[in-house]
Amino acid sequence: MKRNRAFTLIELLVVIAIIALLIGILLPALSKARNASRITISLNNVRQIMLGFSTYRSENKDQIPMYGTGYSEGAITGGWDTWNYGGKNCDVFWQTYAGGAFDDPAFYRRLNAYLYSGLSLERPTGHVDVGQGSSPTGTPQPGRKYWNLTRGTLTPAQRTSLEMPAYRSPGDKATRQRNWPAETPGVSSYDDVGTSYHTNMKWWDQNTITGNFTQRYDQGVRRIRLASEFDPTNKFVWIHDQTADVVANNGTGPIPGRPQFMGEFGEKNKSVMGFLDARAEYNKMISGSMYDPVRETPPYGVNKYIFIFNLPGQPLPAP
Repeated sequence: MKRNRAFTLIELLVVIAIIALLIGILLPALSKARNASRITISLNNVRQIMLGFSTYRSENKDQIPMYGTGYSEGAITGGWDTWNYGGKNCDVFWQTYAGGAFDDPAFYRRLNAYLYSGLSLERPTGHVDVGQGSSPTGTPQPGRKYWNLTRGTLTPAQRTSLEMPAYRSPGDKATRQRNWPAETPGVSSYDDVGTSYHTNMKWWDQNTITGNFTQRYDQGVRRIRLASEFDPTNKFVWIHDQTADVVANNGTGPIPGRPQFMGEFGEKNKSVMGFLDARAEYNKMISGSMYDPVRETPPYGVNKYIFIFNLPGQPLPAP
């Protein structure tokens, strides 16, 4: 009579231990590969956005797709935000926040026509876009034909029906835009304001014009147009994910003592950045620093990135 031999308890335990060991070895490698893939997707998104940026500039006499949230006879009415360059419609939260000043519709976000040329975007009710140019004085000029821009009102369907994947980072899990710089769990920046990637506005603190909001903004925009001359190596950051924003705007004291912030892809102080030459990089940042210094003691230089203008003949401030 033939007997079937069963596994002993020891043999089963050995097999289970081997399987557990293999899982322990493979899981970190799989997790690392998955994260690397997500970073690659984000970098490709930013490259696509920056290529659209370059095309926009070449077709619009070196203008850049940045402007205030509304205009009356060439003067900004409301302020600026970091998402009106491109992306889908905002969440309904922004319809009433600050009187709707930052509820930018996809219809007039300038880069959308370059990234999604085949997509028909619905015009919001009451949208006005007439005239051109800012007022030279930075204040409304009655009777003149400067720019008048009113965003208009979006319907609930318009807010939820549109998707633009190029503006969505795989690491974007929580928006910081509603309660800056704190996260708002449960809603991504993409679903909140239409994009995971935001324009760099750190240069706003560097501008020399005071007392006139429109002129101050226009000065910065003009400098971005000339940034390739100020920074021939194209280290100037134009867009970045939310990590760069919170890292650049936080931290005090000596460089070694500055706090670290967890990035979208599980690495502290690392952010996806887009540069004016359409390049995208995943860079390590220094908290509270306006640029990446070559050294941590004077004289300072610039290594990988810069958020302000490296003006000719003027020394950089301490990082």
